[in-house]
Amino acid sequence: MTLTPRIARVAFSAALALLGIAAAIGGWGYGVTQDNGQVGAGFLPVALGVIMALLAGADAVMALLQREERRAVDELGTLGSEVDAAAIDHVEESPDIDALGRSQRQRNRMLAIVGGMLLVALLLVPLLGLLLSLGLLMLAVAIAVERRPVVSSVIITVIAVGAFHIIFGLLLRVPLPTGLIGFI
Repeated sequence: MTLTPRIARVAFSAALALLGIAAAIGGWGYGVTQDNGQVGAGFLPVALGVIMALLAGADAVMALLQREERRAVDELGTLGSEVDAAAIDHVEESPDIDALGRSQRQRNRMLAIVGGMLLVALLLVPLLGLLLSLGLLMLAVAIAVERRPVVSSVIITVIAVGAFHIIFGLLLRVPLPTGLIGFI
């Protein structure tokens, strides 16, 4: 039996599902909630473990149900080897270009910019609060670094900050830093 990409995907997804189950079981031992109803130390490992197990299990099932495609290149024999050789030559000419067409230098610059923006956002937390600082960070990264449209970036940022506030601030009652402004 040969190791096809489909079998490798199923095996990897199954391993991730087992890891998620192990994280959930381990987190359960720490306690999901405390006696006073607050979130316990094991809540996050349980929640993320269950999510990881479900998503990895779904991926494994999808991979098993998916029909394996036959590549026309494999059936053509020699033409396939010529195409593969040409693809290898092309990769060797530009090994540092990613799927989005960015070079290693561009990716390094983007990482440094995001790191600097994160530092600024952390410094703004005592002044603006956590939610506003993270919202500004998310908006700045989307617009300045990823060059996304302003309107869609604002909409996604507002939804993400709102979800963060609802989940952590309202449902889980985690005290979030509000900063000097005390707005959110």
